[in-house]
Amino acid sequence: MRRVFIFLTIVMGLSLGLAPAPAAAETVTDCQALITTLQQETQAATFTGANADTDRAGLLGKLADAQTKLSEGKFTDAIGKLTDFRDKVATLSAQGKLDPTDAATLEAGADAAIACIQSLITV
Repeated sequence: MRRVFIFLTIVMGLSLGLAPAPAAAETVTDCQALITTLQQETQAATFTGANADTDRAGLLGKLADAQTKLSEGKFTDAIGKLTDFRDKVATLSAQGKLDPTDAATLEAGADAAIACIQSLITV
């Protein structure tokens, strides 16, 4: 009797749409959106020091390059540009030129964009 109850509970849950949704596949557009968000977060980040504007511009250039490579279907190159971005963010943070909280946000955003692009690469 208990098995029948469990079976009916599962069937009812499935019929009501309570089953977990399948994972959505990432698209180039999804990955581009993550990079766009990263650009906005970079614009809003707090940079300090004599070269603050240059540091910000350098990071934004890396993101623009990543978007271009992604648009061209050069996924590995786009990942390389995002890795360069993430590494530069870590360096600027360690040098005290980028707010640590902002640096953590930017690094996490870069990791998310990299993971998105990696999901596009077919083995």
